[in-house]
Amino acid sequence: MNFDQNFQSNLLNDAVSRRFSDAEDLVHFVQTRTGKYDSSIITSYWLGLEHMINDKPTLSAYIKFECER
Repeated sequence: MNFDQNFQSNLLNDAVSRRFSDAEDLVHFVQTRTGKYDSSIITSYWLGLEHMINDKPTLSAYIKFECER
């Protein structure tokens, strides 16, 4: 799958517009779109950052992380 900058930007905009209330829903959404499933990301990436799940720069970094792993 092609995870170029355009894909990442579109995914970021979709995630921002949904305004997730918890990291589990956000991770499920992003991983479904990227086809890279790993439930451990919820705790390993978002532990201590859940209050940032609607922060655009934080979401952008997370989406980049998912696309590059």
